[in-house]
Amino acid sequence: MDKVAHSLIYFILVNLWMLYLFIKNNFIFSNRWIWIVLLSVLLYGIIIEIFQQLLTTSRSADIMDVAANLVGSVIGIYFFRSIKNKFKV
Repeated sequence: MDKVAHSLIYFILVNLWMLYLFIKNNFIFSNRWIWIVLLSVLLYGIIIEIFQQLLTTSRSADIMDVAANLVGSVIGIYFFRSIKNKFKV
C-alpha cells in the first residue's frame, strides 16, 4: 500500500507541474518540459530518500520507493499528454 501511495503522490505532483508549465507557456506543449519535470521529481524523490536515511533514526532509504515514484511520474506524464488539449481556451 505504501508504494501505491508513493505512485499516487508523484502522479499528482507531475500533473500539477505539467499543467502549470502548459498554461504558463500559452498552452504550448514541449517535450523538453517532460524531461525537465521527470528528472526534477525523480531527483527530488532520491534526495528525500537519502535524507530519510541520514537524518532520521526511525526511517531508512528504500530504492523501491524511488521506483514507485518513477512509475507514478511516468503514468502521470502519459495521463497529462492524453488530456492536455482539454485545457485549451
